[in-house]
Amino acid sequence: MRGENIMDDKETKETKNFLYGFYALRFYLPFSGLARSWQRFWKKRLNKKSQLLQQINLPKISWKKCTPVRKIKIWETETKNGNVRISELAMLNALAAHCEDGANIFEIGTFDGRTTLNMTFSSSSNCRIYTLDLMPEMETRFNLAAGERHMVEVKVPAERLMKHLEAGEQAVQKIRRLFGDSAKFDFSPFKNSCSLVFVDGSHAYDYVKSDTRNAMKIVKPGGVIVWHDYGIWSGVTKALEEIEAEEKIGLRNIRGTSLVFWKKV
Repeated sequence: MRGENIMDDKETKETKNFLYGFYALRFYLPFSGLARSWQRFWKKRLNKKSQLLQQINLPKISWKKCTPVRKIKIWETETKNGNVRISELAMLNALAAHCEDGANIFEIGTFDGRTTLNMTFSSSSNCRIYTLDLMPEMETRFNLAAGERHMVEVKVPAERLMKHLEAGEQAVQKIRRLFGDSAKFDFSPFKNSCSLVFVDGSHAYDYVKSDTRNAMKIVKPGGVIVWHDYGIWSGVTKALEEIEAEEKIGLRNIRGTSLVFWKKV
């Protein structure tokens, strides 16, 4: 009986994970995207500027054009300040699920480990997940953006991730934690090796430019880079729009999210 209860609990959790994924992309995504568009419309109409909600100019793309994956699971559904939205988490999971078996996935900016875990659980068992974290005591090459220091000076770095690592779960053994300032870190061992790179480190303009240059070096042909907080943090918005204006590489804002998508050809 105990074994049956354990199986029932596992199946219940699996069902909930799928339901959260369905809700995130089919309901939350379109309605939250509409709400943001409405806010931007009225701020522009009333000529009001918002520090955390800028007007945006990158062309948009539907999430369905970014990945063929439609059935998506979500883990660690509770959201706190600094996390991606649940719709954005579902999008990352869909992209991770589409990575080929044995591929590298690289994340710049671990924070509490929520996205790390989700990309880990969504990707194939032979994928390796690298996540680069800036520890509180580390000196930075550039100044961090105002208001983001609390994301570095957390009581327990990568708190959600550590829970699973300390429990000895098999699935998280493919995670490799890296530490350092992303503007100083040596990315050369990862050149042209990553199927998915998620850029969510410092939101300061200089860091976004630096992280983008490095992400483009480590992503492999056919691989994807995703940036977070476009249109939310001014440094991210300015840097990405500037890159697209100068290089015309095809950066696209995933409709209804603060994510920017780019596929390397």
